[in-house]
Amino acid sequence: MISVSAKKPGTMIVQHFDVSIPKTEPPQDKGWEQAWYGYHMMTKCWPFHRKVELEEQRQAALAEGQVYERDFERDCFLSVLADIDKKNVNLFELGAGWGEWCLALAGVIDYKIIPVVPTSYRCLAVEGEPTHYRWIKEHLESQNINGVAVHGAVSDKKGTCRFSVNAAPDDCYGQAIISLSDLTVRNAIWYLSNFVFRGTVKIPMYTIDHLRQLYGFEHVDIVDIDVQGAEYKVVLGATESIKNDLIDYFLIGTHNHKFNDALRQLLSPKFDLIIDIYPNSLGIVDGFAPIRCHDGIQLYKRKNM
Repeated sequence: MISVSAKKPGTMIVQHFDVSIPKTEPPQDKGWEQAWYGYHMMTKCWPFHRKVELEEQRQAALAEGQVYERDFERDCFLSVLADIDKKNVNLFELGAGWGEWCLALAGVIDYKIIPVVPTSYRCLAVEGEPTHYRWIKEHLESQNINGVAVHGAVSDKKGTCRFSVNAAPDDCYGQAIISLSDLTVRNAIWYLSNFVFRGTVKIPMYTIDHLRQLYGFEHVDIVDIDVQGAEYKVVLGATESIKNDLIDYFLIGTHNHKFNDALRQLLSPKFDLIIDIYPNSLGIVDGFAPIRCHDGIQLYKRKNM
């Protein structure tokens, strides 16, 4: 399937950026590697087999004359930062893993990876898997990143939910909140297996509206969402923020075709759709080779900015 980016005159353009990685010192002598944005990540965040798998996927896309999805996602993120014309940027990273986009925001501004107007930032990263949450905290605190890590999940209402835990965090990464109404036989078996053999932990469940108020964000420039199928409910939980023009950009990883369609309808009154690529498809975007995507990508910009 081929998906085409939405084209809206006068909104913004997604473009490719060649970046030059600055040489910076890691927080400690061992166990860290530098990323493209200048700051460092702990090597244990990506198991070796996962790195090999991702690189094989990237090389396969390049061999077909295509753009790899993670490379295009980076260009989307950098294009948003290049589009912002004020001095401070606030970012929410939801389903943050180890906090990659918080580190990227800090690196772009602090190390001037590309020319941007912003000179300061504040970020908030939310992650439900306990080990990845601790990794976010260590990344932020050890490198003096201006951000806060929140152990929890995000949905359309406040409450609690359960996440699986395991001695091997990578096995439990990429979880989603699944309500009883969404539960399929396959998911029920998977969650029951996790509960019996891995164990679970109860964590808070927030909305974007509540997080913004709780942590004192009057305005959120960018909301990055990668929540493994809960993306529609997460955006529903930002109803008041959207109504009052308190969010400028959404960058959303979609995990089912129906979410692309539903989010487009939900956000269209207030936002221009800049990029819309379905999961498991080739995306066609001006200025790029075909983009090979496993997860889908949507990028929205608030109207009349």
